Amino acid sequence: MVTTKLKGVVFDVGAVLIDWDPRNLYRKMLPDDAAIDKFLTDICPYDWNLVMDKSTDVTWDQYVTMHAARHPDHADLIRAYHERWPEMVTGPIQGSVDIKAQLRAAGIPIYAITNYSREKWALSQTLWPFLADFDGIICSGIEGVMKPDPAIYRLLYDRYNLNPADYIFIDDRQENINAAIQTGMHGYVFKNPDDLRIALSAAFPGTF
Repeated sequence: MVTTKLKGVVFDVGAVLIDWDPRNLYRKMLPDDAAIDKFLTDICPYDWNLVMDKSTDVTWDQYVTMHAARHPDHADLIRAYHERWPEMVTGPIQGSVDIKAQLRAAGIPIYAITNYSREKWALSQTLWPFLADFDGIICSGIEGVMKPDPAIYRLLYDRYNLNPADYIFIDDRQENINAAIQTGMHGYVFKNPDDLRIALSAAFPGTF
């Protein structure tokens, strides 16, 4: 539990507000978990996706075309990563979305820092409009810098004139929380909405 009273919250998006996992798509395209794991380890690993989360000049069409040329036997699966991307998301993590809405209703400032490609971020805000409802957003694919680089947190503070000590960052990855803490924010590693609500209750009394 965060016992210090704070002014606002900074959210991560994937695995905090929406349930994004490439396996959600590839369960429809590959025969079993072993095949999925092999594809997502050997052909389109997490780091491969991160390239687009940081790129400001390469489009997804260009990226998958180049990668499919290197792995022609997997071209259809690679193209699906882009063309069927929404199927990787099962939907909002409703408990977290409810917490965000309660913070908003209480007049508490809410921001986002997300590692996300600029194309998929624009698409996601269309598919799930609550992702556009922040007081400020820092998206890695727009800014060209990504978590856990300290620069992305400082960009949030500078752009929106925030004192990091007044805010808490919610993210599912420990390394991203560590970087936020090193730049002066409070941090909380997200596991589930119920625990998050308990953790925030003392920092924002009367909100939940």
